[in-house]
Amino acid sequence: MRKLVIAAALSATLLTVQGCSSTSISNPFEPAPPASVNEVYFGEFRDVPIPSDMTEQTKYTAVSQNSDGSKTGAQVFEGRIDRQSLVNAMIHNMGRQGWVLRSVFRGQRSVLLFEKGDRNAILGITDGQAYSTLEVWVTQRLADGAGVTSGAGIASEGAYPTGNFSVAPNAPVPSGGGVKEQGLSQ
Repeated sequence: MRKLVIAAALSATLLTVQGCSSTSISNPFEPAPPASVNEVYFGEFRDVPIPSDMTEQTKYTAVSQNSDGSKTGAQVFEGRIDRQSLVNAMIHNMGRQGWVLRSVFRGQRSVLLFEKGDRNAILGITDGQAYSTLEVWVTQRLADGAGVTSGAGIASEGAYPTGNFSVAPNAPVPSGGGVKEQGLSQ
């Protein structure tokens, strides 16, 4: 009789343990599994897909709208996604939006350079302590040979296609065409 009671107690314990193992209580210290690579949303840039696991950090966003309606600037996102998974997802999803991958640097901080039409997108992906950070920079590409022109020793912004910003207009260009060194005053 004693063996029967022990066997019944052991069976009840095994059934209880087996039932508890099938519950779906998640560990709050483990990163959430990433969403499908195709689960994306679009931030300020209508053709730059952001994985749904990433959240915009608005305090780091700086975007301007050009006269043609296109946008240039930067957006920053954070999420609990492995850096390498994020790199792979961005390469996959940017290609689906017509962006052409031009350069890749993989390391502690990965940098991806994409081109589409007359625009460039630079993506910086960094591993953090708890989150990965995705920086998205989108800008219009300058025409070949364009840049700050200097005529009669004056810097000009005239060669930039958007004209939304200024690089010290009418500032004198130092002689020698280089950076002017300043001494420390005491």
